[in-house]
Amino acid sequence: MRRVLAELGLGVRLALSGGRRGWGRTAMAATGVAIGAAALLLGASVPVMLDARQARTAARLDDYTEDAPAGRTVVTAWVESQWGENAVRGRLIWPDTADSPLPPGLPAFPGEHQMYASPALQAALAGPDGADLRRQMPYDIVGTIAPAGLSGPHEFAYYAGYHRVVDLIDHGSWRVARYGVVSEDDPSPRTYVIVVSILATVLLPVAIFIGAALRFGAEARDRRLAAIRLIGADRRAVLRVAVGESLVPAGVGMSAGVLLYLIARVLADRFWLFDVSVYPSDVRPVPALAALVVLAVFGLAVVMNLLGFRGVTVEPLGVLRSAATWHGRLWWRLIPLAMALLLLFPAFSGTPDLNEDRTGLGVVLLVVAVVPLLPYLVPLVARLFPGAAVSWQLAAEQLRRNPAGSTRAVTGIVVAVAGVIALQSFFAADAARREAPDDAADPAFILQAPGKQTADQMRRRTAMFEQVDGITAGTVAMYPLTEVGGIFGYVAVGDCVALRQIARVDSCADGDAFTSGDPGPSVEVEGWEVAVPENARTARPVGSDAQNVNTALLLTPAAAPDGLADVEPWFVETRMFTTETPASVVGTVRGVAAEIDPLALFTSLAPEGDKYSGLRTALNVGSVLVLAMMALGLLLDVGARLHERRRLLGVLSAVGARRTTVVWSVLWQAIVPVASGLALAVAVGTGLGVLLMRTERVPVAFRAATILEPALVGGLLVLGTTVAVLLPAVRRVTRTGELRHE
Repeated sequence: MRRVLAELGLGVRLALSGGRRGWGRTAMAATGVAIGAAALLLGASVPVMLDARQARTAARLDDYTEDAPAGRTVVTAWVESQWGENAVRGRLIWPDTADSPLPPGLPAFPGEHQMYASPALQAALAGPDGADLRRQMPYDIVGTIAPAGLSGPHEFAYYAGYHRVVDLIDHGSWRVARYGVVSEDDPSPRTYVIVVSILATVLLPVAIFIGAALRFGAEARDRRLAAIRLIGADRRAVLRVAVGESLVPAGVGMSAGVLLYLIARVLADRFWLFDVSVYPSDVRPVPALAALVVLAVFGLAVVMNLLGFRGVTVEPLGVLRSAATWHGRLWWRLIPLAMALLLLFPAFSGTPDLNEDRTGLGVVLLVVAVVPLLPYLVPLVARLFPGAAVSWQLAAEQLRRNPAGSTRAVTGIVVAVAGVIALQSFFAADAARREAPDDAADPAFILQAPGKQTADQMRRRTAMFEQVDGITAGTVAMYPLTEVGGIFGYVAVGDCVALRQIARVDSCADGDAFTSGDPGPSVEVEGWEVAVPENARTARPVGSDAQNVNTALLLTPAAAPDGLADVEPWFVETRMFTTETPASVVGTVRGVAAEIDPLALFTSLAPEGDKYSGLRTALNVGSVLVLAMMALGLLLDVGARLHERRRLLGVLSAVGARRTTVVWSVLWQAIVPVASGLALAVAVGTGLGVLLMRTERVPVAFRAATILEPALVGGLLVLGTTVAVLLPAVRRVTRTGELRHE
């Protein structure tokens, strides 16, 4: 055991005394390890972050019982709203007694038309568009909700004092006896799949970069190991020395990764994703997972180092590498792809209830499947054009003999490009969907408010919304038909403009009536018979009504019977269409709706904000970092391969090969793997994009730019780094002096 420790210690000392080149290798490897370790530690903190957030959310939940008697209770009404991509959690409250339970995070109950708001909401109210947001909550701010009452620092939330809720018991408000109930609020499996896709896209190239960095400076390491063999060490001792040498970049990188993690922890409250934000105190890794991360980092460094000795023989006078022709088998390389497709079949087929663990594992396997397939694909491409130029034949022979070495640095870029194609295609399809409702005949927004309204009052409500630029509206009173035999329908009373938003009619004037379906001679509303006018004409519902409504009676105000005015409507509904982008006007429209009735139900049929903006930012930042690391890894790999082949290139020069032939041979050895890999990346990325669109119920659609741009960037990166290394070194590596050997 003492001997083993001594050999490991010798490896550590050699890593620390390798000169400038050795320190460069250690720094490169440590950088990759640091980024990967920080990402893994953040991943290990996710369970604690979600648990802390869930505990705060559960502690403030409204526990209520129907028909609860007044006492130590708080009358509460929910006002759920939206501001851009941020959900707004609003509560209108009024205590029944002075000692009623206080919502978590509040120092006292707010007075009439006063409110306590979260810091994020107060910042938005003070922002450039705060006037529109203020219309949704016209209350005086008297304090700030403490962290105990918020799910996270970026949550938009408020508690407002509103005495009117006492008069609306069982009609939009209820009594709360206590706060805090047990609830399960797990993240959507669809969200989980997208996050897993990003992690697989970012972390796998990081692991590949670590391997490339660990191979940097291998020549100097080989000389040291050969010297150790010369003084009597056996092969196992040499391997242990090499393992000890690999522990140094792993240890330095792990320490730097912990530092990066602590910096990210301090800045945690500045970021959010899918309305989820956390406080710095929430960011703590699960101890078992943290230990697993440490073991994984050091284990990866050791394994990558040992894998580098496959086919390598360390002798006292030098290091020999086998040059046997590569014989790759296809069957085992298809296993990850087959398993991924099997796991992802429910998602591709559109199954509504997805198993998040199964789908996440399938995504990871689909991305990983690229790694073993690429070395098998390259020799197939290299066999094309057997009668081509000499430079192609030289490159093809090398690619057939060692495709694994030719593709190891390209693999990271291929994985990154596949992930970027999938995610950018999904984001583009989602952005196109957000431009309009699912059905073009549906309105962009609907307001449904309780209470009776006269024809003049409904016209005034319509006019309030039409003051917003680009909005056209119509208001009707909706009365539900008594449901018989599963038939659903309604009676709608409104002017011709409003009725045309519900159904397609040939002509309309006050006093007209229209029917859809087969209402018969009369319909029943709240136990009261409404006769169908004899002059009623057939109308055809449009939009969602055409799919969901079996029977409808549409009446203009003059055609409505007098007795219907005494019946409480189901609700008074205003439908709004817009010629502008829904997201650009929804804030103002919500403000008008809040002025009409803060407890009314406002529905946006067109998504208001981009809930994936945080993920898009994370993907863009991660892609830049990954591509930068891949560029460094490629520089290292191309330089190492040129150095390994310097004698072969010297022989070619000695037998009369032109320098351009040698240069093109090296370039073809870079072009073929990247072209093959990018074709594979396009196929995998497109398939993964279809998966993401199906899981999120987004119409499957692709744009050429979202596919070609990542592939073009990846290809230019490989060729650019190859040329950047090759051109300065071409004169040196084609000298016949490279044949000298001691």
